[in-house]
Amino acid sequence: MSEREASSRNSMFVACNSGPWRFKFNLIKMPNQTISLCMIAKNEEKLMEQCLNSVKDIADEIIIVDTGSTDKTKEIAKKYDTKIFDFKWIDDFSAARNESIRYATKDWILVMDADEVIEKHDLAKIKELIENAKDIAGFSLEQRSYLNNFFEGAAKNSSDFGLVKDYPFYISHHLVRLFKNKLGFYFKHKVHELVEDSLNEKNLKYKKTDIVLHHFGSLKDENLISGKTEQYSKIILKQLEEEPESARYNYQAARMHIGRNDFSNALKHFEKAAKIDPGYKLVFSEIAKIYMQMNDKNRAIEYFKKSMKQNPGNPSPANNLAVVYMSMGKFEQAKKIIEEQLKKHPENKALKYNYGECLKNIKK
Repeated sequence: MSEREASSRNSMFVACNSGPWRFKFNLIKMPNQTISLCMIAKNEEKLMEQCLNSVKDIADEIIIVDTGSTDKTKEIAKKYDTKIFDFKWIDDFSAARNESIRYATKDWILVMDADEVIEKHDLAKIKELIENAKDIAGFSLEQRSYLNNFFEGAAKNSSDFGLVKDYPFYISHHLVRLFKNKLGFYFKHKVHELVEDSLNEKNLKYKKTDIVLHHFGSLKDENLISGKTEQYSKIILKQLEEEPESARYNYQAARMHIGRNDFSNALKHFEKAAKIDPGYKLVFSEIAKIYMQMNDKNRAIEYFKKSMKQNPGNPSPANNLAVVYMSMGKFEQAKKIIEEQLKKHPENKALKYNYGECLKNIKK
């Protein structure tokens, strides 16, 4: 008697086609993967309903950890059959996040904030991803933080999605917000918290996606934004005090000081971050930009060159170096730098634009 087994991801069968017996067993299909939506919130009555409406169709369970709301946040959330838990705020976003995922009972965890939404067509992508994840333990989503005014690093918004189409710019970050449950993952860092470190510790894979988290945090009332900025600053400094040799925390402190136009302290913390880990983000470029603010172009050139050496595959430091030379009227030098980069990055828009500017000025 010969036996043949065949299997697929969702079903299996065993067939026997020889001898006196002919039969086929259809085994039970694997159940669809489920999602726990996990959120932390405080005084989000204006945006909570918009967020929950956007993802309710894929959330098999909604968990909200409330850190002290005094408005109608909880009342609104209860309309969506949510599980709400109170949590005393301890100046630690990771602690609150970890409290929320502790209650999750489904296969996957989707982490969102009340000031975020996901478009309907991306919900289908999420379901498809988790059904076919195989050895992938998490997925990073593109968080687009919308702006009314241009900010360094902002991209032009060309989305036709109704809720965001009127905002001219956005800042983009990729964050792991969708990951498998029951594998011991946890968030780390008191502010700008990440689960990525936890996946890396376990040597598990996560994959980048084009799913967009539309984020409206930068569009809130100015008083709320100012209060949140101060809250973040307090936590950043506390975190740095606890771990002064962290490149990440020194980098964040430097960014905080830039927001206060305190370039001296920003420079000090960027330099400390570079000393601890020269490869942390584009830290040498950040130092160069501060020297540009101080109108010390020679030092800016020095540090953009260091950034180029440290990040040979990234065209940004070289492009910025070319811009410094252009500001000094040295268009031939800028042109040579950009030409070298265009050989490796022929479609880079910033390089192409600046190359055109060099040619215009050389012809004059």
